[in-house]
Amino acid sequence: MFQGVMACQAGGFIPAYVPLRRALLERAYLPRTQASPTSFGEALRPHLESGPWAASFAVAPGETARAVERALRDVMLASGTLRPEAIDLSRLDPQSRAHHHLSALLALWTRMGDLLPEDLAYLRPILEAEADEAIDPLHVVHDPADPDLTAVERVVLDTLLRHHGAPDDLAARRAALITARDRCHGRPGSALAHLQETFLAPTATRLPLDDSVHVYGLRDAAAEADFAASLAQNWLDDDPSLTPAEIGLLLPAGAHYVPFVREAFARAGLPVSGLPSEAAKRDLAGECLLHVLTCLRQPAPAMALASLVRSPLMPWSAQEGRRLSDGVMEGSPDLRHGAALTGPALAMAHLLNNRRVPKAHDAAERLATLLRNLTRDVAFADEVARFAELARPIQLALFARPAESEVPWEDLLAGVPVGGARDEDPAPAVLDGVTILVDGEPPTAPVRRLIVLGFSAGAFPAAPPVSPLFLDSEVAKIRDQCGLHLPSQEAILARRLRVLRSQLAAASERLTVLVPYRDLMGARSAPSASLAFMARCFEGIADPDHLIVDLTDERYLPEERLPVAPETKSVALPPLNVPSALALGTDLLALRTDAEGRPRAQSPTRLDTLLVSPLAWLLKELDILDRPWAPETLDVLTKGSLFHTVVEQLFPPDAPLPSEADIRARLPDLLAAEIAASAPFLAGGGWMVERQSMEREFVTSALSWRAMLEALGARVIASELPLRGTALGVPCQGIADCVLLLPDGSLVIVDHKTSGSGTRRQRMESGFDLQVEIYRSLAKQVACAPSDTGLEIKSLATGGPMGVAYHTTRDGILLLNGLAMAAPPGGVEVIDTDISSAATVRITQEIARLRAGTLRLPGEEERTMLEKAGVGRYALETSPLVCVFMPAALAQEGDDA
Repeated sequence: MFQGVMACQAGGFIPAYVPLRRALLERAYLPRTQASPTSFGEALRPHLESGPWAASFAVAPGETARAVERALRDVMLASGTLRPEAIDLSRLDPQSRAHHHLSALLALWTRMGDLLPEDLAYLRPILEAEADEAIDPLHVVHDPADPDLTAVERVVLDTLLRHHGAPDDLAARRAALITARDRCHGRPGSALAHLQETFLAPTATRLPLDDSVHVYGLRDAAAEADFAASLAQNWLDDDPSLTPAEIGLLLPAGAHYVPFVREAFARAGLPVSGLPSEAAKRDLAGECLLHVLTCLRQPAPAMALASLVRSPLMPWSAQEGRRLSDGVMEGSPDLRHGAALTGPALAMAHLLNNRRVPKAHDAAERLATLLRNLTRDVAFADEVARFAELARPIQLALFARPAESEVPWEDLLAGVPVGGARDEDPAPAVLDGVTILVDGEPPTAPVRRLIVLGFSAGAFPAAPPVSPLFLDSEVAKIRDQCGLHLPSQEAILARRLRVLRSQLAAASERLTVLVPYRDLMGARSAPSASLAFMARCFEGIADPDHLIVDLTDERYLPEERLPVAPETKSVALPPLNVPSALALGTDLLALRTDAEGRPRAQSPTRLDTLLVSPLAWLLKELDILDRPWAPETLDVLTKGSLFHTVVEQLFPPDAPLPSEADIRARLPDLLAAEIAASAPFLAGGGWMVERQSMEREFVTSALSWRAMLEALGARVIASELPLRGTALGVPCQGIADCVLLLPDGSLVIVDHKTSGSGTRRQRMESGFDLQVEIYRSLAKQVACAPSDTGLEIKSLATGGPMGVAYHTTRDGILLLNGLAMAAPPGGVEVIDTDISSAATVRITQEIARLRAGTLRLPGEEERTMLEKAGVGRYALETSPLVCVFMPAALAQEGDDA
């Protein structure tokens, strides 16, 4: 507050003017403030369950509370008295949205009584004080026309002038203050001085661009920081009179550039003033508690559970945490599976595997159990203690509720104070280092040379916040009809532009602006909109982008003007020359072996991958897979798994067909149970529409499947039938969805597909199908060698003909092969070609190459051919490497396309 206001103790021994701050005002008046056990924001929350924000508060209490608190604070600052009764709404239309929201804010303020935000509470006693109550008189100097002063600030300044009078040289000091604030430090006649003078002018004349202003484009924040450090070091080497403190770094608001700047300038041996001296720490305790509550709520989101098990506060090693989190993201949420856990680690795994939704006391006890089993590592003792401190009030609140009452999850989650990062204890300040300036904060002193980093969209200036309560048009009406000057987006943007101009004006010799082409996530970013203000100042710049010199392209580098370190300079890589095959010198089919050293069996899915991309197959064999962390989604695999389980229970082996009424009655409960067991995220309220749609689709598909079985006279004799043997010359295993016995004694192995029949029909007719043909081959081997391992296996040994089929649930079609039907019933299509001839030839050749240690890398034209034959390109999604490694000529064609 009181930015740009100077003050001096009127009776002091040294008549020095310093910025007006809270300490000076409190020393002058010794204001009495009301002590409160809670912060203003915490005291506000209980009053937000009613009012125009009630619905939002019920859904997002934390965000809503912060938005309302910010809006109420703006109203307080605009009031001039810090009293709600001083605001007159009589001229505002009572039926308007503005009146509704503003009156609700005033009512909320009234309910808060005398409580004010901590940084405003000391001002009200000063506003209401008499002149003789002042302890230490103050003289203040400010610009009365400053548009950035709020009503409260203006009234406080008027009160000081009324109580203590003005200094004799007020006019001269005020003029000096305004001159210093608006001064452009650039050398007269230079491009820098012209930019500073005309940056925000209504119109700008154009002057030639000279060496005092440069705009460079670099890849990202890391490249910017490295370049800035090199440039600063080069300046210091070339000019002995230049000191680090005379070099300024202007950073975007926030902490995201801090680690890059700290590391780059530390490597260059340059001190920096204004950055944290130590690395920021994650709030591990807050993060852990937030993830714990999210997972206890059930169903536990996969990303929350994966993040929790990877927390350093868990009672297992970082390596074990990574393994467990990878398992969670791959769909194996049972933390005990395949893990040799003991002691606290095993207890924690049992706790996190508990899928039962806890009631109040149970949730509190689980928190206590979790706390007892956190890491014993002394390096994290402080974080564990902080976790206990944060969890204690939650436990007490839960125990205070009835034992079997519901847990108020939203309230608990909203109350967890998670900080993005917490600074270490401050170290001694670095003096005379490179000066740090931040977007949105006025400069405190001029610098000779200024480097601006992160000059991209959304920064310089930062976008003004959007008020959820008032539009700019409503802010204008409130100003005109109530005399209340609330901040509008336009006013905030104008103020931030003025601050940016003052920051640019602080440079006296040179301005260097760095524009990143990519953000921290690697996505492309545009330059800051303020580049247009710069471009209009210079001749020959028709487009703002023409100001940018692209340092990522050596053709555009200015000669002998930039610091270059040849030993670290990147060397241009030649185009990747990928051969059509790689000789790896080992049997690639023996990469996965069992305990006896025998090659592990392939699955139809793996062989299907081999059909499309041998490289994708190899990456799967080596378990080199892309494992992105992403929220759960209702993908094809999840949907197919749910349908298989539901149909298996509706149509058990050797049982009469269920009636249509039975299907309609049982399927919703069966689906709900399977969702709870294998896809609990779908049970959440946010998935209600998808869940209901899937239920309707499954009912339709199950009824269609029943009608088809009835028309065929078929009986289900096996479900989820495991098959093992040899196919295409390699050990192979798979699980057939179901086996049907037809009235003539023939068998049909069926695979359910939650898709349409179009592409599958195309693939079968072109001879590129594999899955059911492999099942038929394995089943015939079982039929030729019956065993006593179970009735399901024996059921195949009938000696009759064997067909295979795909049941596509989306359109209710059965694509049948291997059996002749004179008059197939509706929905049954007989494919009488060899459905695997082309695939068998291709796979057999690939297997021979793999045994010889040769990995073929097919080009795009082969993949296009397979796609036209109905073979999906899912194998290409195994890893980004699959599409990178293709023969060079084909890769070039793909790039051109």
